[in-house]
Amino acid sequence: MSGTILTNYHTHTPRCHHAEGSEEEYIQAALKHGYQILGFADHAPWPYATPRFVSHIRMLPEELPGYVHTLKELRAKYAGQIRLHIGLEAEYFPRYMNWLLEVKEELGIEYLILGNHYDRTDENGDYFGRSSTPDQLKRYAEMTVAGMESGAYRYLAHPDLFLNRYPAFDQAAEETCRILCQAAVKLDLPLEYNLIGPTLRGEGRLGYTTPEFWDIAAEYPVKAILGCDAHRPGGLLSAERMEAARAQLSARGITVLDSLPGLE
Repeated sequence: MSGTILTNYHTHTPRCHHAEGSEEEYIQAALKHGYQILGFADHAPWPYATPRFVSHIRMLPEELPGYVHTLKELRAKYAGQIRLHIGLEAEYFPRYMNWLLEVKEELGIEYLILGNHYDRTDENGDYFGRSSTPDQLKRYAEMTVAGMESGAYRYLAHPDLFLNRYPAFDQAAEETCRILCQAAVKLDLPLEYNLIGPTLRGEGRLGYTTPEFWDIAAEYPVKAILGCDAHRPGGLLSAERMEAARAQLSARGITVLDSLPGLE
């Protein structure tokens, strides 16, 4: 390590129904690897208007107080060993944003990160990770920039999620990358170098956390932050692997933040 501090603000819990391991197991894994800061940002619930609609990738609204309470208890238990922060990963769903910001304030949730998976809502909106046409990329750019401009989020998670199923890096893909990078610079909003993305790549698609995106990002004075996007305790990477990812970005001339301002 080069004097940097080891942090991750993108940690999930079993409440999202596609992660495993208790909150305390993530904390113990973080301590094992020497993390100084660990932020939990499980998928935010939403007060869906569609009757009987239940998302299977996030907690229910009534589970949110328990999520916060558990993490506050653990923060007290591990005080002096590691700094714990309580956040949520959330899309930009304009219809429901007032509710989210109200409960964030009410429960003492410290931060939101923008993980823009769905267009407007997952009740009936397209999943951006399955984008396959230029029009879908345009829509991702529009909604993501709108979320960035809202001022509600600390950083943009997996900014190149739109490339996940996209068949080729064409002009539309490049334009989308540039739109996001320009917005990040204008708004001084960090971009996450998502460390789970490369493990999910398949044949016939670009995947995300792509060299193409970050090569373009290097043309702009963007700031990056590493995110493990941990869905199991083993997803909190070792110091050596985190440093290797940092080195890849630094080699491109991209500034890598050790921690998020205000959440050091």
